Amino acid sequence: MEPKKLEVEIGLLTVDLENFRIGDQETTRAAYQAMIAEEGDDLANLADDIIQHGLSPAELFIICPDPEKPKHYIICEGNRRLTAIRLLETPALAAETPVHKRFMALSKTYAKAPIKKLSCVVLENKEAALLWIERKHLDLGGRGIAKWGANATGRADAFRGKIRASRAVLDHLNQRRLLTKTLEAKLARQTTNLDRVFQMPYLSSALGIKIEKGGDIVFGNGDQARGDDLLLRIVKTMAADGFTVDNIRHMSDRMDFIDGFAEHAVSATEAAADKKPTAVKNATALAAANSKVVRRRVPSPLERTTLALKGRENVFAITEPRLNALYDEALHLNPETHPNSAAILTRVFLELSTDYFLTTTKVAIPAIHKDKGRRHWSDIGITLKEKIAITLKNLDPSDKEPALKDARTARSKSDVLHSVEALHDFIHQLKADPDPKEVKRIWSRWHPYFAHLYERIAALKK
Repeated sequence: MEPKKLEVEIGLLTVDLENFRIGDQETTRAAYQAMIAEEGDDLANLADDIIQHGLSPAELFIICPDPEKPKHYIICEGNRRLTAIRLLETPALAAETPVHKRFMALSKTYAKAPIKKLSCVVLENKEAALLWIERKHLDLGGRGIAKWGANATGRADAFRGKIRASRAVLDHLNQRRLLTKTLEAKLARQTTNLDRVFQMPYLSSALGIKIEKGGDIVFGNGDQARGDDLLLRIVKTMAADGFTVDNIRHMSDRMDFIDGFAEHAVSATEAAADKKPTAVKNATALAAANSKVVRRRVPSPLERTTLALKGRENVFAITEPRLNALYDEALHLNPETHPNSAAILTRVFLELSTDYFLTTTKVAIPAIHKDKGRRHWSDIGITLKEKIAITLKNLDPSDKEPALKDARTARSKSDVLHSVEALHDFIHQLKADPDPKEVKRIWSRWHPYFAHLYERIAALKK
């Protein structure tokens, strides 16, 4: 059978129940669920891209006749795309999955201009299709699709008017005649790592370095010489022998790396400090010079070997037996050796502590839940976000307590490290991969919430 191109009505197409990506499935519904579990948010991103730009005219679906249904076809290549379209058509297929809400929202836009036919190439069977499937998904030494490397990606970005962070930094240092040939050669092998660090928004808030879309580099305090020195320090560290992606693989690693240059920051606050009267600055410098005190380095909270923060000022008293036992485990559990246990414990301790606060302080359950027969804060149907919002309103009616800012952010934003959604993923997502430092950072951000909560309970009991 010679390959032939065909426009096929979407209703005549079925996903492959023996798809290499997700393995053998018994039903079409099971295949959709398996694809959601495998792809997660990437599947919703694909659906969004299809709505925004349509299907690629350069990438036809590969199909073969369905032996059990005349005039129907099975998708040999393009199962992700067809699954995304099916979920846009019927978001209920994604019910009780993390992407359900996104597909519910996307489907409203999709319904305005749904896809009715797909451009396909028909082959005799899956065996015949495998030759071309492999050339898309496998590295065959140049025989199939070859992904762009870092340089090609950079050229494409430049074509769009966007300069890669690594290119902007290297161009800036070259223009300032600060790169030696040896250093430049070493950095040429580190462009991906440079992008990992310099494209982080945290760089601006922590150190005062901001890279504009066009590639210009701005320093918060306006000190060009000091800013250049800081850039040079960072790139020299990354060019050093032994520096690899493992040093900055996770977001928390990159934040720690950036924090290591804090004393050389060029933030706007540094500029304000430089405006002090000369007499004041001289007096401060003189006092520092005459001081006999040796300042010890204060260890970062992320260097701790426990999930919960220790120290007299950090530990809080809990009288409820189960919560006290959980907290005791948090004070002894090492996230470096048990990251999954630490992540799940954080999520459990947060919800149970919130439930305990609402129950102990006798906060009334909202009428909308009472009308549905819910009588306890732990009843199914009252979301953790709702409970945290009500707890925060009781702890801080004005919404202005600085210490509770992280808790308010976690409740209102889903894309922050310590968000409620991120905590849910630790329990419900099979592919969740908690990083020890990130888990410790998450606990640290929720710590003030715990402290306020248990302080209020203790005061009430007195």
